[in-house]
This record gives sequence, C-alpha cells and structure tokens, in this order.
Amino acid sequence: MKKNVPIATVERVAKYLRCLKYLRYKGTKVISSKDLAELTKVTPEQVRKDLSYFGKFGKTGTGYDVNKLVKKLEKILKGKAKWNVCIIGAGSLGSALVNYPRFKESNFNIVALFDNNPEKIGKEINHIKVYDIAEFSRITEQKKIEIAVIAVPESARNDIENILSKNRIIRGVLNFTPITLNIKTRRKISIIDVDLSQKLYILTYLITKGKRR
Repeated sequence: MKKNVPIATVERVAKYLRCLKYLRYKGTKVISSKDLAELTKVTPEQVRKDLSYFGKFGKTGTGYDVNKLVKKLEKILKGKAKWNVCIIGAGSLGSALVNYPRFKESNFNIVALFDNNPEKIGKEINHIKVYDIAEFSRITEQKKIEIAVIAVPESARNDIENILSKNRIIRGVLNFTPITLNIKTRRKISIIDVDLSQKLYILTYLITKGKRR
C-alpha cells in the first residue's frame, strides 16, 4: 500500500464501500470498475486509481468479487474489526445517532453517552447509559473508547476542547458542532467535521448552477 493517500481518495473509497455493501445485500457477486464507477458517479479510471493505492484487486476482464472487496476495504478503512464509540450530548441529535442502525452493523459500537444535564444523567437511550460528562476520562478508559462523536451546541465548545485535551485515550472525533475544534494536546487526534448546513450550501449551489454530482 502506498503512503500519503489523499483524503479525497479515502472519501471516494468509503463511497465505493457503501455501494459495494448494498450490492452484496442485493445479491450481486461480481462488478466491473465501469459499473462501480457509474453507480458512484466517477470514472472507471478513477476507481482503478483509487483502489491501486491499497493494493491489487480483481482481475482484468472478470471484475471485482464484491464480497471479497467489501471485506478488504473494510479492513483497510477500519484498521481493526471493532471500535468503541461514545457520543457527547444526549439531546435530539445525540439520541438520533444512538438509534442509527448502520453504526452497529459496521461494528462501530456506541457504548456510552455523556451529558451535563442532571435530568438525563443515569438514564438510557436505546439501552446506552448517559453518564455525567465529569466522568468522561474514567469511562472512556474503562470502556476503551477511542472515538468520540460531538453532538452539543456551539456554546459548549470550550468545555469540550478542555475535556478532550485532557483525555488520554480518544484518538478520533466526529464533530457535528458548527465550529472547528481546537484541541491542544501532544497526541494526534483525527477530527472530521460534519456540517449539514455546509452540505446544503453545496447542494443549493449545484441546483442553481444546474449541475449534478
């Protein structure tokens, strides 16, 4: 596997994986780079180039074995079979994320929720307990949680940055707040921002320009 894989390539490979898992569910056994490209709105050359970063897949003239490619791409993207995940924020968004079935299907196991609201602490949402945010470090270490999903208001930014800066086990953050977090720590923490309004801006631009992705 080549080093320094562009993040855009990783994003497209994740899209290929989503498509391939659906095809496997529908019973498709083999797919060509041309068909996969059509389904994911790229070119066959782009598919082959993206996959070449991670090794050799399929055979010329026969296409890709869907089930084998799903397993290989999952191993490449995930690194290990299961990840323990927590959600900070037990409000409407946090509750919706806990109930999202694809997390569990992909072995991203949500094992804890955190909040500072006394009325929510101690309760369960979809069988997942809500802990006091003050216990964040203890619970994440106890449950070996390496990924945190941030689903809190922008006003909680400083508190969240401080909590994550002091934590010793979190390695990745999926950030749903509308601001970029500044986590001051010597450890490397990967952060992905998910801004739905930003996606809507992109969508409305494509609509007004008459473009299609």
